[in-house]
Amino acid sequence: MTAINDVTLTLFFTRRVGLHDWDRVGNLTREVELYRHLANQLNQVNFITYGGRRDRTYASQLAPIRVHATPTRMPVMISKFVLQHSHQAALKHADILKTNQIPGAEIAIWAKKKYGSRLMVRCGYLYGQFMEEYTSNVWRIRRAYALEREAFTAADAGVVTSERDRQWVIDHYHLDSEKMHVIPNFVVTDVFKPMPETAKIYDLVCVAKASPQKNLNALFRALHHLQQQGLSLSLLLIGVAARDSVLRRMAQEFRLNVSFVERLENSELPGYLNRARAFILPSLYEGHPKTLLEAMSCGLPCIGTNVVGIRDDLKHQANGYLCATDSESLAEAIRTVLSDAHMAQALGQNARRYIIDNYSLAKVFNQELDLIRRLVH
Repeated sequence: MTAINDVTLTLFFTRRVGLHDWDRVGNLTREVELYRHLANQLNQVNFITYGGRRDRTYASQLAPIRVHATPTRMPVMISKFVLQHSHQAALKHADILKTNQIPGAEIAIWAKKKYGSRLMVRCGYLYGQFMEEYTSNVWRIRRAYALEREAFTAADAGVVTSERDRQWVIDHYHLDSEKMHVIPNFVVTDVFKPMPETAKIYDLVCVAKASPQKNLNALFRALHHLQQQGLSLSLLLIGVAARDSVLRRMAQEFRLNVSFVERLENSELPGYLNRARAFILPSLYEGHPKTLLEAMSCGLPCIGTNVVGIRDDLKHQANGYLCATDSESLAEAIRTVLSDAHMAQALGQNARRYIIDNYSLAKVFNQELDLIRRLVH
């Protein structure tokens, strides 16, 4: 039995991802917050990252978390060699090894076998299912499912963000149900909160990366439909998607009122979210979208597509508004929510209450700590 304040936890970043990548899109503070809290309870928290020299510059900023940076684009076998010789202490003395996603779990599985540590395989989305949506390359899809199966089979505890994903993993990989746990993404509800004093200067806000998954073309077409019907609305688009030249060209051709903000620190995001009358996420599929949870926490009425990963949390006309993924359905949902102030207010209030009850940082931190205690006792 190991006391909780004697436990060392080593987190393996997603393959090819480093602290610099989190910082570049403004998510460093959000992604690190849980581990700052854990570092205050445990003996040590280590990060195995793949940002090379750039990641080493974050060492003092993240203390007492220890950063063990390796080059970003090395084959798995070379990564093992580098870690074994340059960061052996972070592996050898770890009581628990943890993955951030399935890609990159190969290193964690190897370290468990070599050093005998307990392994927590965590993922925010199911890798195999994601690859089926992302690519038609059968070989890549098979490799994704094979790695996912290997990781959850090797794990002492598996962690997913929803009961739906938990049951899917148990059924498809024939795992003991006691091994699989649900620990969702968290929201810092004291930061992501309603700001009644903030003026509403946008009709809609969307936070997204540049990806077909996000279905932003359909959103722009929906705004164009509404414009043709005499309803001209403003949209604030935040994130990597704001750099997309195709979207910028669409906005220009359709003469849409779109404001593009490419990068914000996560701590700045609540102020921008609160400048909008409603939040919209038009994705074709999702894992457990943090941007949606954060908008709900701000008390915004949220419009989302009725797809996996959104409908799990957004309940139609209860704490949000669901619609189909096509532009006509998106347009009708936008019109409905923005034209009914009473409904919009109720949806926002219910969304805020839902996030506090289910996804506050304190709640998720306690779930994480409880699982760590189980693994070391």
